[in-house]
Amino acid sequence: MLAYAGKTQYVEAKVNLEVQVSETVNLLKASIPQNVAIKYVWHENIPPIKADASQISQVAMNLIINASESIGEAQGEVLVSLSKKAISTGQHEKDYLGKIIPPGWYACLEVTDNGCGMSDETYNRIFEPFYTTKFTGRGLGMSAVLGIVTAHRGALQLFSEPGKGTTFKVYLPVQIIDSNTIESSQQIASTPWQGSGTILLVEDEEQVKMIARTMLQTMGFSVLEANNGKEALELYKKNASDITLVVTDMGMPVMDGYALFRELKTLAPELPIIISSGYGDTVVTSRLDSDDIAGMVNKPYSFEKLQDMLKRVMEGVNRVNG
Repeated sequence: MLAYAGKTQYVEAKVNLEVQVSETVNLLKASIPQNVAIKYVWHENIPPIKADASQISQVAMNLIINASESIGEAQGEVLVSLSKKAISTGQHEKDYLGKIIPPGWYACLEVTDNGCGMSDETYNRIFEPFYTTKFTGRGLGMSAVLGIVTAHRGALQLFSEPGKGTTFKVYLPVQIIDSNTIESSQQIASTPWQGSGTILLVEDEEQVKMIARTMLQTMGFSVLEANNGKEALELYKKNASDITLVVTDMGMPVMDGYALFRELKTLAPELPIIISSGYGDTVVTSRLDSDDIAGMVNKPYSFEKLQDMLKRVMEGVNRVNG
């Protein structure tokens, strides 16, 4: 909801979109069903954009996953393309909302599938919070996409026809600067850190959970999953000796992350618990003792942000155990 409303924490930096999208595509190839092929093509020398890297990754992830889901069990392809496009004065190019896209240069992220396409109802409602069908099926995923694009002063176009597939086009204004100044944090690490052990992942949003699971497994962790605090508590009691740490959402049905946190700390005071939330650090620490929290990572988070947090926490665990 915060992403949809444009109120998530916004960490702006110069982002190499070619690297960001490539990293996202490679990450999702491990979790997308085998019957769906992902093809990525891009034009060279696309200027960087000024953006929050983790939110841009979330846009690409949501679009690719939704494209994959629209194909279902049939053999299909998702084409992800990245190009630089100019919109001229007087061109009157319109976005999904019918607004004129301002003239200028844009990095254009295009995601096209040859899946089932959308009915008129789905086309008109796909960006509504909590609207879901068999095709979309992911609650806030697409509404968050629109909110993030809007917050980045970008534009979004949607083209779809039942039985003929769907295309999303995301326009993000580019920054004409020296590409050598792109922050090194956006580059893929040449020697990525690897963890070990079992993480209890607690998340009620299926799409977020799938992405987080893929990230954690890519880092070398085994993953136990729970949809809410009650399930997580039961899983922990059965597998306490195997669980290295917990990564939990806060807003969940049945038992939220705050209640889960307190229950787990009663059972195992030294258990490292990482908070994954879209509400911001201040909201979380107003209800929990910050000294008891192993770390916090704000949604939507990138692979690198999650990896850096886990590396720091695991190094602390190893020092204590060592």
